[in-house]
Amino acid sequence: MSICQPLSPDARALLEAEARTEMRNLVGWHLEQVEETWRLVKTYRTASFLQSLALAERIARLAEAENHHPAIEIAWGRCTVSWWTTRLHGVHANDVRMAAATDELLFGG
Repeated sequence: MSICQPLSPDARALLEAEARTEMRNLVGWHLEQVEETWRLVKTYRTASFLQSLALAERIARLAEAENHHPAIEIAWGRCTVSWWTTRLHGVHANDVRMAAATDELLFGG
């Protein structure tokens, strides 16, 4: 079953308060505003650059399977993931589901 649902023609980005409510069960994720666009962001700590790269690759495979792609920044000791829906210029319920799926993929829950 697909994680992301197709966007309806009248789909809109969640308001900040709505996004905070939707993400109430996400651990370690926060909202960040970049150029007036809200994003769901989490930094995963790793022990090396290669572990960061491997983590990013696992997230990329999930993203490809769902045809919904985050920004991923890798560095020594960390991998930062940002989910948002470009078409809506903000966070959608799909992004919240993808954030949860990212944690599930990496940690089993």
